[in-house]
Amino acid sequence: MPDMENRVDLHTYKKEVDDGLQRLAETMPAYEELQYFENCVRNHYLTDLERKHSDLVVIGSNIPEELVLISGRMPYWILGGSRASSMWADDMVPRDTDPVSRSGLGYILSGFAGDALILIPLVSDSTRKLAYILKSRGYKVQTCHFPPVKDEQSYFEWRRQYEACRDAISLHLKRPMTNRTLRKSQAQILTAKKQIQAFRDASQDKLSGVVRMFVMGSYYCAEDLSEWCSRLRSLTERLHREAKLQKDGKGNVLLLGSPIYFPNYKVPFLLEDAGLTLCDQIDYTTLSMQEYSGEKFLPENNAADIFYENNASPAYVKNDALYERVEKLLTEKKIDGVVYHVLKGQIEYDFELERFEELFEKRDIPVFRLETDYNYQDIEQLRVRMEAFSEILNQRRYRKERVAV
Repeated sequence: MPDMENRVDLHTYKKEVDDGLQRLAETMPAYEELQYFENCVRNHYLTDLERKHSDLVVIGSNIPEELVLISGRMPYWILGGSRASSMWADDMVPRDTDPVSRSGLGYILSGFAGDALILIPLVSDSTRKLAYILKSRGYKVQTCHFPPVKDEQSYFEWRRQYEACRDAISLHLKRPMTNRTLRKSQAQILTAKKQIQAFRDASQDKLSGVVRMFVMGSYYCAEDLSEWCSRLRSLTERLHREAKLQKDGKGNVLLLGSPIYFPNYKVPFLLEDAGLTLCDQIDYTTLSMQEYSGEKFLPENNAADIFYENNASPAYVKNDALYERVEKLLTEKKIDGVVYHVLKGQIEYDFELERFEELFEKRDIPVFRLETDYNYQDIEQLRVRMEAFSEILNQRRYRKERVAV
């Protein structure tokens, strides 16, 4: 095993997190309610790294949340958004490994989660290889396989995977996972998702798209979900009293494709620098934070069925849940253009692009495919292309306004 202590550069890592928070602070309104979410993210990425202890560690956002909440506390989520931690794994994976998997691997091998149970959803070749690497180094890993299609046969396979994951967590925590504990966890999740939806509605035209993304993403940084919900409720109530932002004729852009995780906000910052308005971001991570309808939480509907029905994993050949959500959004909001973000190495998202292009072509909405990674060498090239896309949207809007007159 390589000498990780010599490779881990905590100064660079902390600077990356601090720089991201500083850039966000420049776009945030001076609301005292926002300070909690900033502290929540800072503690997750910095304080917990030094503490290096957690019973459960979850890679990505595709593990059913009710399973990992039975201890009463949130697990430690590693979403893989750090460029610095991705460099810690440079010598362990091929160059074309996607930066999200590379970042998560580097973070764990830096010395974090030595005694934890690491939960890994198998949604791509990268996650399968990541699981193999961690197992070969002696980490305690529990995988959860997602079938590529949703049908009767895959449903029973999913139920088997769900129960195996449940049993592994229960055994590791030495706590029985009863129907009562699962229902309690479900109730917590339902409360959180209802509050997230209320925040989404209230923050539209009140906060910038990047700030909205940051606040919702802090869900995966919270140690106490009840407190996080209470703080989000206070912020939502504050937003109901605030005036709308002046948009100055900016184009409304929907961000799709590869999920974007803090601290790598390169793309959304570029988007807003180019004079565009990030009106919404949808991917399988943000979709998992959408509210489940209350009628699904009936006694005859178990947690595994609810997750299976709503899940939009990138493992699926067709992400119908994601597609339906985008279709619904187009009827609710005025979308001028779409930025389709693809991280190098995450080709599974390119398979979805053609289907979305057909949808947006029917609606006469331009699509800009943007491929990048966590490095900043391409920043100026991307800026030029983003500004050109912004100009195209401005010209289209100007022509439509003239025709309307």
